[in-house]
Amino acid sequence: MARHEHCRAIFLLWCISSTAFSITLPTPTRQDLYTTRRTPKVRVDLPTQRTRLPLVIVNSEIKTTTSAPATTTTTQSHRSVSTDKPLYRLDRSNGQACILLQVDAIVAVKYRTKYGEDQEVDIYVPDDATVTGNCDNENTVTMSLKWNAFVLSWSFAKTPGGERWYVEKIELTYNSSDKHFEHVDEPNKTIRVSTGQKHSAMLFPTPVGKSYACSEEKVIPLTDGKKNQASVLLRDMKLQPFKFKNNEFASEFSCASLSARAGRDETAPVAVGSTLAAAVLLTITGYAAYRYFKVKKVKYDTME
Repeated sequence: MARHEHCRAIFLLWCISSTAFSITLPTPTRQDLYTTRRTPKVRVDLPTQRTRLPLVIVNSEIKTTTSAPATTTTTQSHRSVSTDKPLYRLDRSNGQACILLQVDAIVAVKYRTKYGEDQEVDIYVPDDATVTGNCDNENTVTMSLKWNAFVLSWSFAKTPGGERWYVEKIELTYNSSDKHFEHVDEPNKTIRVSTGQKHSAMLFPTPVGKSYACSEEKVIPLTDGKKNQASVLLRDMKLQPFKFKNNEFASEFSCASLSARAGRDETAPVAVGSTLAAAVLLTITGYAAYRYFKVKKVKYDTME
């Protein structure tokens, strides 16, 4: 009986253990292995950081780029940025314009240093040069541009018939102690150079009532007749003295017209001279032939 009970207990224990180990655990699916919690962290958190940092850098670069050109533009000189040429104007006592000069002008001055070297310095005529002059005379007027230690003077006159105006003289006065003349051999001297006798007759002759205009560069040499020499470079010039109607430039008289007329003026003397020489030669030849035949005839008549 005890043996029977023991076998029954063993059988029950076996049944229970078989039932317990026969239960299958659920197989993990692909969704259980890759949960939905980690995905938002990867796809949301990381892009948020990558999006913020570049925005800060880009904004910083934009500020730097826009401010740099503004600083460069501010530091550039007015002559380099602006396309307008400076206008110098001299008025009469009634406030009406007498002389108008629009030009980019440079004076080039040669000097010698105390070391025996020859130097040349270029000096811009500033836009804000002080303009003075005299317009009281009907046939001669003057205008001076003053800045620092320099004075550039213009003298204008009319032809005897009053049909044309011209520049009678350009003169530059300066002090040798100016900062542009480094190690100058003779400091603190007032030097005056001008167009001299070579150009004393006529510069830029233009019909009265018109403005002289020239886009070409004109170099006007200046000297004191001794060792001091300089020159004035005039670029894109428009000039008109003896104004009497308004404060604007009148119709233009181009320097190209002067060049063409100068060519015609040079051709005319050559043609006239050649014609005169031919006429003289023909006269002499004819007179010689006349004398030859007349003398020969006289001799024959005498012999008879």
